[in-house]
Amino acid sequence: MKIVIIGTINKDIILPFQGSSIQSIGGIYYSMAALSKIAGDKAQIYPISYLGKDLYDAFINLLKQYPNIHSEGLVKINQKNHEVLLEYQTEEERIEKAFFHFPSLEWHHIDKFLEADFYLVNMITGWDISLNAFNKLSERHYNRIFLDVHFLMMGLDKLGKRVPRRPKNILEWIHGARFIQMNEREFEIIAKKPMSEITFFEKFLNPDQVLIITLGSKGSQLLFLKNGVIRKKHFNACKLDRIVDATGCGDVFGAGFVWKYLETQNLYEAMEFATRAAGANCLIKGTTEMDKLLSYIESLKIPEKPHA
Repeated sequence: MKIVIIGTINKDIILPFQGSSIQSIGGIYYSMAALSKIAGDKAQIYPISYLGKDLYDAFINLLKQYPNIHSEGLVKINQKNHEVLLEYQTEEERIEKAFFHFPSLEWHHIDKFLEADFYLVNMITGWDISLNAFNKLSERHYNRIFLDVHFLMMGLDKLGKRVPRRPKNILEWIHGARFIQMNEREFEIIAKKPMSEITFFEKFLNPDQVLIITLGSKGSQLLFLKNGVIRKKHFNACKLDRIVDATGCGDVFGAGFVWKYLETQNLYEAMEFATRAAGANCLIKGTTEMDKLLSYIESLKIPEKPHA
């Protein structure tokens, strides 16, 4: 299978809630590396992103350890690579600052990759791809697009700190993909006022869409329409003895969901696998230990009842 991943590759500096700082490659590299390890030779992965001149050569060399990831969609740009400082206040809550911003990807970056089986669009910066290019992709492959809204719901202050904001065109974005992922905070920003997940689905989504709301240590929610009725199912998070680093859990969740759904065409199986993948990601440092991901996924189980 051919899977395209669209977004931004970061340089991350992570200041964990406990432990020493971590420097690693982040952004869609979490999705790329996770999908590579999970799918193995069953998938060919084509990331589309800019890379700064300071990172390009080293990153291309790094990809030699991933024979199923191809570099044709990576664009060298004459500036420093996008950098993100993540400072954790708790194991899950963090403050982020972003520096050396890339421009948006445009249609000419995407139109060489229109024969893929699936498209994972992960809005790492919030302007990773222009809305015009996204709409053109949606016109052709709506049913094959998974959108993680991510930092569409965050802007920047004058110091580079990410701050919540609701873009005026958010509905145009979320109507452009059949599969939508967002976290609890992003859900609240889009909704603008308290409402149930079912009311949110009725108000903001198309009937054929699939909505995934990730809830951190509380698990996740899946909503979709079947036989005229909105079905809602909660999935408990894995019970973990420790959390090494929660960075990238949503990215790995999305990658896990996309792969298992492509394999099984079953939403519940995809959600269960994605939940274990996100839990496994909490046990490794940044993207420096991705070789451990698959064994951790296989070792984790989802509890029948939510854990405290």
